[in-house]
Amino acid sequence: MKNLLIILLIIPILGFSQRKKNRDTSAVIIQPTRIEFEKDGDDSDFYVVPGDLDGILVVEETSESGRGGGWQWKLSMVDTALQVRWSQNLVIPTDGSIIGYEYFDGRFYLLFNKSRYRSEDLLVYQFTAESPDFITYEITTVFPIEIFHFESIGETLLIAGYANFRPVVITYNISDRIPRVVPGFYDNKNEILDLTVDDDSKLFTVIMSEKMRNKKYTVRVKTFTDKGDIIQDNLINPGERKSLLDAASTTFSGGLQYLAGTHSKKSLQYSQGFYLSKFINGQQQFNKYFAFADLNNFFGHMKPKREERIMNRIERKRAKGKVKKFNYRLLVHKILERDGEYIMIAEAYYPRYNYSSNNSFSPYGGFGNRGFGSTNPYFLGYKYTHAVVLGFDQNCNILWDQTFKIEDIQTYSLEENVVVSASGDRVILMYLEENEIRSKVVEGNKIVEGRTFNPVKLSFETDELKSKDPSVEGLKMWYDETLFAYGEQSIKNVSGIGGKTNRKVFYINKIQYDLDRQPN
Repeated sequence: MKNLLIILLIIPILGFSQRKKNRDTSAVIIQPTRIEFEKDGDDSDFYVVPGDLDGILVVEETSESGRGGGWQWKLSMVDTALQVRWSQNLVIPTDGSIIGYEYFDGRFYLLFNKSRYRSEDLLVYQFTAESPDFITYEITTVFPIEIFHFESIGETLLIAGYANFRPVVITYNISDRIPRVVPGFYDNKNEILDLTVDDDSKLFTVIMSEKMRNKKYTVRVKTFTDKGDIIQDNLINPGERKSLLDAASTTFSGGLQYLAGTHSKKSLQYSQGFYLSKFINGQQQFNKYFAFADLNNFFGHMKPKREERIMNRIERKRAKGKVKKFNYRLLVHKILERDGEYIMIAEAYYPRYNYSSNNSFSPYGGFGNRGFGSTNPYFLGYKYTHAVVLGFDQNCNILWDQTFKIEDIQTYSLEENVVVSASGDRVILMYLEENEIRSKVVEGNKIVEGRTFNPVKLSFETDELKSKDPSVEGLKMWYDETLFAYGEQSIKNVSGIGGKTNRKVFYINKIQYDLDRQPN
């Protein structure tokens, strides 16, 4: 009986393992090269700064002491062939920490706090791809600021965050080295949703959530020159009954600007659909709303029977002249532009909690907070379910929509996981999880290549992956139709190829795709 129980337990595991082995690999994804950086232990953290055709700046935070005190930070510049061009060491104060990094027009920037106790004292290091020589900028914001955004544009560094719970945007010109507060933010308690830059026009846009008189929320979008001079201020009028929860913006071009995001009637946590808005020279042309039930493929990530049940409910409501409502939390990405068409991306997620009983003795009377057992929620992280991608035209009509199932990803802070790129009429969606590049290729409402799973390619054929850290891996756009995957791995090679039989590494794999190739 005991042996039978063991067999019954093993069969599902073997079945899962076999299904994993039989999963399809993509015909369009190529991994031409890879680089590894050896990790001596668990006391180092890596950061990667993509710089288009200038390569990638790899930054390693170590626990090694540097000259004059502080910790050593090791920097390596790698080119597009993943060959190291130069290496450099920095010594950062013991209390210092990295809070941002950025690339613009041949320059790489690293932003540090000098001390965790004085957030107004900042250090910026500037590098180029050609030389390990660097320029240091010491910035004092005068008042403490909690920084959430760091960008560069032209000769200007942009810093945005909150001071005394109020929004602040600061420009810092690297020529005159003077920080300036951009007016029009600190006097209110609005939330900064995003800060985006347009490299070509050298303009930056600040997207903010703003409370209206009727206690609903809308979105304000301000566009500035790189010197901080305002050129356009757009406030979306959502009507009396809706709140706008977030927004993504296209680049500001000739007075034309599109905004896209999610909306709700009551909840500020859950959205009930998408909105698309068009502005010309600061004047709102229209605002269009779309319920999730209006989309063709919003529930396509589900199992077929469940999707069919939901679509039947939608049709029954529609037959009565009503719209079936669904509530989702969505993380909205930046908008992609493609030949007069715009592509919006969002990831659906939900917070996970572990509810545990608290029976600890309380000096105020008995057990728990009120003299009896209580349940305290413990936050486990955000679980992601699927990505939604939709294309819309210049009149904000939705042309197509697709979904992409997300599995196994859970993060403690909200992060963009899915990378979306377009080539011709086709769009590829990718994310990295558990050492696999998971992808899907679509063309409008048509699926060209279904969900596929490509293992991250190792350096040698005799390499064997022993373990990986799913919390330290990711996928980033690099240049043209090229991305890179990165993460930490423990690898065994019984032949000793690569210098050791066991090695722990931080890796970068170059990823390319050819959407003209036919799927298997």
